Amino acid sequence: LNVVWEAGSTYTAGYTFPGKIVFTFFDGDHLFKSGSNELLINDKHLTISQPGVEIIRLRHSAKYSAISIYIDEARFLTELSKYLDKSIERPQLTQSIDRTAVYGRSLYQMVMMLWNLIETNGHPLVIENLEIAIFSTLVQGSSDSNLDTSIIKTSEISIARVREAAEYIRANMQKELTIAQVAAAMNCSSRSLQTAFARHYGVSPSQFLRTARLEAARLELMEGKKNITQIALEYCFYNPGRFTKYFQQHFHKKPSDILRN
Repeated sequence: LNVVWEAGSTYTAGYTFPGKIVFTFFDGDHLFKSGSNELLINDKHLTISQPGVEIIRLRHSAKYSAISIYIDEARFLTELSKYLDKSIERPQLTQSIDRTAVYGRSLYQMVMMLWNLIETNGHPLVIENLEIAIFSTLVQGSSDSNLDTSIIKTSEISIARVREAAEYIRANMQKELTIAQVAAAMNCSSRSLQTAFARHYGVSPSQFLRTARLEAARLELMEGKKNITQIALEYCFYNPGRFTKYFQQHFHKKPSDILRN
């Protein structure tokens, strides 16, 4: 991902980004024109610009800042096609997404975390994994927000294949594992995998992975050979506080309660 911070610009010409889809979080009020429509954008919105759709900024606040994510259009469309399990040539993405909703708010927090890591020379592995998470979130969120889910058809996955995917997750849960990787290993789309897990297990693949990690961590705690932080890191919970939160939600006990007993 190419992340760019902009502040105080007076640029008002047409926005054209050959080969790029751009996701931007603004602070301050901005008036944009797209075709015959005028859009008032501020810190309550995430804007999306794509090739072939000209957006002109008519005016903006005297002081403002913006952070943008530039994504290669071909890569975006490839991943979107995999996610939807259908060929996508040129989708008409939503021009604005509600930043105050859970999706927009969470995405903004992820992007700001990425920017801070880049600015402070954070660990490359952490930056890379956060970029992957943001990219997947953008692909799925921007498509779900403007496509009619009633007409989206996903390939059926047999219960045997779902169980195979579950075993694959358990076998690799101590590694950095994305749902896209699981889907690729099962030779299916991410969306088909999500639909199949929801149908057969009642949870998403991500929730299944987290539960598998928590249950394995609980067994390690019961053995008492490692401390909580070691076990959390071993199962890819890099924030011990968040590990404790997830653990308590699932088992109604703190990791320290298990370790003491």
